[in-house]
Amino acid sequence: MSNERQRNIQVHRPVIYGSHARLLTDAEKELAPPGHTHRWTVFFTSATSPPPSAAASSSSDPILEDIDYLPGGADDLSYLVKKVTFRLHETYSNPSRVCDKPPFKVTETGWGEFTVQIRLQFVQESGEKPMNFAHTIKLHHWGPPIEAPLESSTAPPTEDKMGEGTPVKAEVETPAPPTAIETTPKPEEQTQTQSQSQTPGAATGESNPTPGEPTSTSTPAPASASEPMLSQPISVASKYPVHAWQYDELVFSDPPLSFLNILNANPATPLPPRNRRPRNQREEHEIRTGKKSKKTAAPQPSESRQATPAQTIGVPGELGSADVPLEFSAEMEKAEWNRINDARLHIVSEMDRWREKLIAMEKECAKLKEEMKAP
Repeated sequence: MSNERQRNIQVHRPVIYGSHARLLTDAEKELAPPGHTHRWTVFFTSATSPPPSAAASSSSDPILEDIDYLPGGADDLSYLVKKVTFRLHETYSNPSRVCDKPPFKVTETGWGEFTVQIRLQFVQESGEKPMNFAHTIKLHHWGPPIEAPLESSTAPPTEDKMGEGTPVKAEVETPAPPTAIETTPKPEEQTQTQSQSQTPGAATGESNPTPGEPTSTSTPAPASASEPMLSQPISVASKYPVHAWQYDELVFSDPPLSFLNILNANPATPLPPRNRRPRNQREEHEIRTGKKSKKTAAPQPSESRQATPAQTIGVPGELGSADVPLEFSAEMEKAEWNRINDARLHIVSEMDRWREKLIAMEKECAKLKEEMKAP
């Protein structure tokens, strides 16, 4: 029968999901509701990015994309995805946005950060139950800045709740053509009940433990509201959008024959061997300005969380928004696999060490018991 499951078979499809945000241009502000400061897009798509749109130049530098570039999207996922539902904050009109064909994305304007619920429904032939993801939209840069912050140009700290904090009003230095903006509630009409949840770094998924990159390629997130989270200098950070996305894989185990035939007929586009675009906005900044940016290393887990004037701290050991990759490549996948394998070997080594210690202590305990029984 065509619906008979094929045992001992697993099919993987790499995907990425997340958000992209930037400050509104002057033209977009005129169309947006009062108080809105950012344009954002939440998306779900295939992991491989199509080749750069610009013609290859003689330069060895990666090709730069426009400010609204979204990673991934080389494959049309409609052969396996029936529809994607994005559940926005309740204060938006029609908060449940359904996309029944690619691109699976929603673009809106706003001023606060909140968590979007993403519900994935597969085609009938798959026999799979819906899958749920969650992603927190990031509007503000976090982590080590591209350039050292200036006392007079740092943006005021923002709160994590929709109804609190003051929107950052900064001039945009990279105008983009105006686009149609859907009407959303004014900030004063929004509730204060929606709080921001932490977005895992490229290594922890929100539906699955993140890519331990592949689960370790998700995007890092700022610390909780109780911990220091400074913005990058407005003069620099406002020029670049905020990328917050992560890599994951859809895994179909023992698929029905009819669905397996569909998957085999639509193989995933291989990841490029290496990045064809700047690796991140830090490298993009170097290419655009022709100078090396001041790279501030992310704090290690053992380091203090206290922020210094030259460094912004998010989650210890994680990189900032300027270090989120702009494209996922086989080189990154291999690096993440190596990191996961190293962690596995370290865990096995630690287990062996503690096992030996336990055996030694058990022997000592048995010896003491024998001595206590002796007359």
